[in-house]
Amino acid sequence: MSEVNAQDLTIINNMDDVYDLYTGVGDSGKSGLEIELAFVDPDQPDLDIMSLSQNRVLKHSALSSLEDGDWLHNEPTSELLEIASNAAAFPEIGSVLADVNAKIRLLTKKAQDLGLKRSYFQELPDKTADELLRNIVDLDRYQIMYAPYREDMKQCVQYFAVCKSNQVSVSHRDPEHLLENVRRLYALAPFLFLLSDNSSAFIENKGFKGHGGMALRHNGLLEGRGGVLPYVFDVQSGEELIVRHIEHVMRNPIFMYYCKDGSLKGVPSGDWSVTFDRLKEKGLNTASNYYLAQSLLWPDVKIATLKDSSGKVNGHRYEARMFGVGIHQHQTAYIITSALAFNQRFSEGVHDLLDRYGLAYSPDLFGNVQQAYASAREHNGAFFDIPYGEGTMQDFAKDFAYLLETLANDIDMEDELLPAITICRTGCTDAKVNRLLFPTLEETITFQREHDSELFFNPNQCAVMAFERELERDVPSSCCTSVRS
Repeated sequence: MSEVNAQDLTIINNMDDVYDLYTGVGDSGKSGLEIELAFVDPDQPDLDIMSLSQNRVLKHSALSSLEDGDWLHNEPTSELLEIASNAAAFPEIGSVLADVNAKIRLLTKKAQDLGLKRSYFQELPDKTADELLRNIVDLDRYQIMYAPYREDMKQCVQYFAVCKSNQVSVSHRDPEHLLENVRRLYALAPFLFLLSDNSSAFIENKGFKGHGGMALRHNGLLEGRGGVLPYVFDVQSGEELIVRHIEHVMRNPIFMYYCKDGSLKGVPSGDWSVTFDRLKEKGLNTASNYYLAQSLLWPDVKIATLKDSSGKVNGHRYEARMFGVGIHQHQTAYIITSALAFNQRFSEGVHDLLDRYGLAYSPDLFGNVQQAYASAREHNGAFFDIPYGEGTMQDFAKDFAYLLETLANDIDMEDELLPAITICRTGCTDAKVNRLLFPTLEETITFQREHDSELFFNPNQCAVMAFERELERDVPSSCCTSVRS
């Protein structure tokens, strides 16, 4: 969750005061990523999550070993730490991957030294939201939102407690570049959710046959805050998208705000009358409250701040938030999202592919995207074998693989993109493999406790590659066997 400077008392009266901060960075665009990693204690009988005290020790140990700025962040619940990469222009994305992979390795090893283990699955299969919400990090923003949470926000905080993700940020060139990429990422989102899915067959200790993270987002995020924002498909220009976004921020009902002394005040449960526009009546229409209102929007493609070294907002970026967490997912997410923004051949190829499936811009696009979301969210064990636009996701994935292969050759990242290409060619997402190898909750938890954390040290593999022998031995009739050839 984005941090906000509580001391910026600059008054924002209207759209003109912030509009220029959204218009882009010209040709100096960069991309970076954030990775949420959950840790458990395998020596505890109930496979307890990392405690608040263990969190503090692990974070301190990692930061002491790598003094590289603000690269490790707390999330609301104690089991989570978020790694932030450096940002770079597209020709240097290899340096970003080297940076973040070194940080993943460091944090994983430091956790091992403390007797902790990184979760293999992107969600903790046996942990409920209520269990996780007993351990809220001691930061004002998290305490107000979660400890205790407003009764009318129960499903919202349930989503944030349970779901983990990777997020890729891109600083756009200009308003049209922003609109083009945000709209395209929404059209791709159902496919990208499943491509990067590393869930088990269980969520909150119960069986689930669809995409649990998508279901929790759909049911939990309050109307107008998450998922797909309809106005992205209505606007006729990038400038209009910026205007609609600023209007959305200013009218967004908020459940906390900054007072003049910098303290954070919660709004009572049931009260949705407070917006940034209404804060003008109190003289609290400050930059801090504007950016807070913006940060309390969580669509699958989010617009968020860029800051200078002093923490002052000096621009904006868009953030793709539909990626799961696992062995290769951060790498797959980062390369695809960055290439969509900065590699013309790949972005044009994806646009043409989406157009063939009825998912490029048209008056029907919002409805088509909603249908694709529903199919992916409720796939009922079908994974790619579902409708997607005017075809099937299975066929779309195979077509997408050709584009990835061309991209891999163009940017010399054949090994890094091999996991995504393998999944596209076979339909064997990590989540599908997990369900084949660990069909019961007992088997799932046993693997969670006993897996080798060094699996994560080679991000150039997906589950079907990492577990090829196990699949051939334990699930010999599976379509996910013998895929390396």
